[in-house]
Amino acid sequence: MRSTFYNRALLATCALPLLSLSGLAQNTTPAFPRDGATKVQDNDHVLTWDTTLQKGKSTGMNKLDLDQVSVSLTEGAIKITRPGGAWEIEQERLGSVRYNPKGTTLEQECLSDTPCRMMVFQIKDYVAEPWPTREGIPPQFPRINTSKLFETDRFTVWDQVWKPGEPIVRHAHYHRTATVFLVGGTIHTISDAGVSNPPFSRSLGEVLANVTYNPEAHVEEEVSGLPRAIWIEFTK
Repeated sequence: MRSTFYNRALLATCALPLLSLSGLAQNTTPAFPRDGATKVQDNDHVLTWDTTLQKGKSTGMNKLDLDQVSVSLTEGAIKITRPGGAWEIEQERLGSVRYNPKGTTLEQECLSDTPCRMMVFQIKDYVAEPWPTREGIPPQFPRINTSKLFETDRFTVWDQVWKPGEPIVRHAHYHRTATVFLVGGTIHTISDAGVSNPPFSRSLGEVLANVTYNPEAHVEEEVSGLPRAIWIEFTK
């Protein structure tokens, strides 16, 4: 699959004439670790980095060792350069998502006065045994106020908002997930026994992982704010 983009605007492009193979040769480095990137999550499925680029700073030309999902946490413009010199400028929005498959080579440069912050999920080459399902209890996704951004043969990416008076109906979590919050707020769950569990608050850039099976069904409700998150659901 080629690079895929969601919720972002393409401002400008420059395609250069074809060059000889020798002209395309460039030194590349792994995407991580690098300056301005902090590892915030590491499990069997995903390695997650909280990355910030200052204006005029570049990642250098990177060749991706793993499939990569990048979620923008700020508004701003990023210049993406490909081997051979072709480039494009993207206007990032809060919650913009880019998917780059393993083997992609690119350089990213922040053009905005505000530092460009992204949460980058490196998807590992690991397939776990599936979790069992429960008859009569629907899965976590699809759900209300949630848009499917894209899917591959291994995972699906969702954009969710929790809204007042619109609870997430009774469900259970049958897939492992990785999550980053775009907008903070407070949420609580209600158990099958009708018990309201203590509310929990989330904030911009907070990253979660669900890698432990819990078959208990529950309802979710917004308590305050309008929490919004990008989910990576590992279907395999």
